[in-house]
Amino acid sequence: MSGSLKSGLLFALISIVAVVGFSFIPAVGVFCCGPLASMALGALAGYIGVRWSGPTAGVGSGTLAGSVAGVGALIGSVIFWVIAIIIAQSDPVLLDQIIRQIEEQQPASGLTGDDIRNLITIMGPVMGFCAGLIHLLFAALLGALGGWLAVRQRPQPPMTPPAYTVG
Repeated sequence: MSGSLKSGLLFALISIVAVVGFSFIPAVGVFCCGPLASMALGALAGYIGVRWSGPTAGVGSGTLAGSVAGVGALIGSVIFWVIAIIIAQSDPVLLDQIIRQIEEQQPASGLTGDDIRNLITIMGPVMGFCAGLIHLLFAALLGALGGWLAVRQRPQPPMTPPAYTVG
């Protein structure tokens, strides 16, 4: 198994826990802390993936590691949104407030309370997947950046001047 894949899998596990945990921070977690965690972990995965892959590894190894870490962030995002919907559905007062707000904002939609409850159930995984795609994109892009930084820090052999021939 290549170093970039090892790094990606390691940071994918960390990303699952970090995205779920940071997304529960009130007011800013799901929109700020979760994506920041996926970006930081993608960059670290890319950097370490290139370092673990040997002297010939390039930015592509970092991108691979960041992308694998981003898949972990996507999974974490889906888990968070499913848990958030379950929490909202377990509190009948909160769920009734949500349904009442939707009915007031969209009176001409013709949706009943049961329709809205069913839509809320479906929307958890869908919102998690959509937010997770953003996490994945951030992690892959910053994995490339981390890989580039690792390649750039590699010691370079001294350059030899070109041979000069008299023609």
